[in-house]
Amino acid sequence: MAKSPQGEARGLNALGRHLLLELFDCAPDAIDSLEAVKGALVEAAKRAHATIVDVVFHEFNPFGISGVVVIAESHLTIHTWPEYRY
Repeated sequence: MAKSPQGEARGLNALGRHLLLELFDCAPDAIDSLEAVKGALVEAAKRAHATIVDVVFHEFNPFGISGVVVIAESHLTIHTWPEYRY
């Protein structure tokens, strides 16, 4: 059990769900498409009725994408490795 700054024991309340997905055997073309990957994360935030604050993505050379959709409630991030279908 967590302690307050005064040293008192207190329970923790979950503020939401945290999901970590590891996807493999993905279509390399799909996960190396900046438009597709960015579109999927932005659409996920919209469907969750989240408040989008910022969207930042980087496309690596020769392949791979990393990105974040910052939402007022938290964030969505992605890292792709098309060469490994991951």
